[in-house]
Amino acid sequence: MYLGVEIGGTKLQVGVCDRRGRLKYLVRTAVIRGRGRRGILRQLETIVPSVLTRYNIKAVGIGFGGPVDFERGRAVKSHQIAGWDGFPVTQWFERRFKLPAVVDNDQNCAGLAEAVCGAGKGKRSVFYVTVGTGIGGGFILNGEIYNGRFGAAEIGHMKLFVRNKWRTVESLASGLAIERGVSTVAQAAQRLGVGIANAIALLNPEIVVVGGGVSLAGDRFFRPLRQTVERLVFPPFRRNFRIVPAALGQSVVVVGAALLAARRSR
Repeated sequence: MYLGVEIGGTKLQVGVCDRRGRLKYLVRTAVIRGRGRRGILRQLETIVPSVLTRYNIKAVGIGFGGPVDFERGRAVKSHQIAGWDGFPVTQWFERRFKLPAVVDNDQNCAGLAEAVCGAGKGKRSVFYVTVGTGIGGGFILNGEIYNGRFGAAEIGHMKLFVRNKWRTVESLASGLAIERGVSTVAQAAQRLGVGIANAIALLNPEIVVVGGGVSLAGDRFFRPLRQTVERLVFPPFRRNFRIVPAALGQSVVVVGAALLAARRSR
């Protein structure tokens, strides 16, 4: 069995999966932002040992809510929680729990989960997008995360020129943007659609999987999203892809992190 951990800006999740990503156990708790990194580490020191007594865990995978230096196993930065800049995540887990560990960006983990055992299963190239408080992405090619230095596929940080100003896709199309009245759901979907159309022109994926809380709006979200992509996408690629809802729900990062741990411990 493999331990998957999601360290987010609002929640902390710890789960157990087998090598195929089948979830056996999951615990979820809120993050107290004011306590910073130290508060989250203390929560993990409470939660993880009890899980280790119940399951024979071979390795730990961590999906971190921010850019990650994958090769060095370090967090680069969290935009929500103080204290993570440059923190050696894998080293801390290995020393504290005496297990091999690997860390990657949470949306890379989510994309891997959806590609292996979710809505993108069986596809060679999967572009994953999450639309929640923020917007993140991951690109999975031949069952592997496509990564660069400090990440890749950061669709939320693409720029759009709106109302005579350059704005990020995230600032215009995220759940927070909707909550603040920057966009309606339809406008958010259209603006995200511009970003997805541009990503398709670069990556030419077989499938675009969209998850996150905003995507739960259903047709109110997916109809204007698909219409915008259809209108703007590079014409030769228009019949190459589908845009579909994510399948794995709130456990997606945990499952992907566990899958990552399983692969690194082969």
